[in-house]
This record gives sequence, structure tokens and C-alpha cells, in this order.
Amino acid sequence: MKKEKQIRELINRVFEKAKNASSKDSPYGLCKYLHEEEKVHSSERNLTRYYNYFIDGKKEEKIKPDDATLDELSQYLGNENFKGFTNDLEKSEADTTLQHKIKILKNRLSLSIIIIVLLSISLTFYLAGYYEKNCMVWVNDHYEPVKCSGAENESKRDNIVLSNLKQINNPMECLRDMWYDKTDNKVTFFTHHGKHPVNGKILKPVTEHICEKYILEIRDSIMRNTTKDSIQSR
Repeated sequence: MKKEKQIRELINRVFEKAKNASSKDSPYGLCKYLHEEEKVHSSERNLTRYYNYFIDGKKEEKIKPDDATLDELSQYLGNENFKGFTNDLEKSEADTTLQHKIKILKNRLSLSIIIIVLLSISLTFYLAGYYEKNCMVWVNDHYEPVKCSGAENESKRDNIVLSNLKQINNPMECLRDMWYDKTDNKVTFFTHHGKHPVNGKILKPVTEHICEKYILEIRDSIMRNTTKDSIQSR
């Protein structure tokens, strides 16, 4: 079966070469060209039967070229003999198979790289989302960003509040933008408007009255006591 496949390939190539060289299309014209112009010893009838069986697939025309004919047709294609033709054919098929395997490996490698890249991107987005700090909690006198956990004291992250809202401990002067909360007769001051980070009450802007009573009076009292202590220590 292997040899018949090789013979079929030989016959196909012989007639293809004859067609290109003679510009003839019909089997009769090609067989006549090979016999008369290329001096192929096989008769036109035998060449026609080769064509009918190996190219057109007409089983009733089956004829097997003898070794001398195979060598002659191989020489027409530029080979030393039929063995040389089959060696070149097998080498060509091996190269084709190798190139096909290399192509498959390249395709698989490319696909693997694409999959790895997509997985890496997906993992990056997953980790970014998992570790992203979308909430914030109040710590002493300021907010800190944290990963959302559902804790009672956390709130949704607000970058403006996160950056600007801070508690002012023991203020010594009244600033233009100051906000306060008074709960249980205790006043706390902040640098930004919004809600009190602990009790949730709306912060109010500092008025002159609040400034005078809870900042300036306390400041002056502290300064007087400091001065008094300094005099007594002398």
C-alpha cells in the first residue's frame, strides 16, 4: 500500500510537470507529449492507463508500472531513480510532519501564554478587589482606610472625608472652617463638615459664641494658670 501511494504521487507529479511544460490539458495530449517530446519509453496507451488509474481513479484501468518505468519517470522529475524519488518524498513528508508538529506546538504555546495572561489578569483583579480598602474606620482623631469586613464601626469609604475630617484636640484659636459637636455638655471640634464619626450626629459650624466660650475662654484660662504657676515657681 505504501509503494502504491508513492507510485500515485510519482504519476501525479509527472503529469503535473508535463502539463506545465506543454500547456496541454487532456490526458491524451499529455501522454502523447511525454511519449513523443520527452521520449518516455512507455507507450501512450500505458501512460493513459497510468493516468486513468492513479489520477482519475478508474479501477478498471489498474496497471502497475515496472521498475524500469518507475526509474524512467523518476528521472524525468530529476531524481536518479525511483528509490531516489521515494527517499526525497519520505524526507519531504517527514519535514512536513515536523513542521506540522512545530506549528501545533507553537499554537498550543501561544494558547497557553494567552491563558496564563488571562488568568494572571483575572487573579490580579481578584486580589485587588479582595484586598482593596473600600471602607474606613475612625481611629482616635482621624479615619483610616480598611478592607470592608462588616464591622459595626466601619463606614463606606469617602475619600474627601477620609482626607479632610480630623478631630482638633484642645484648639487654641478659632479657624475659618471649624465644625463641632456638643454631646453631654462636651464639645469636640473637627476640621471638616459631615457626621460625627462616633455618634453619627451632624456637625455644626463653629459660631462666635462657641468659639468664645469653648475655645478662647479655655485658652485664656490655661494661659493665666500657666503664668500664675510660672510666677509662683520663681
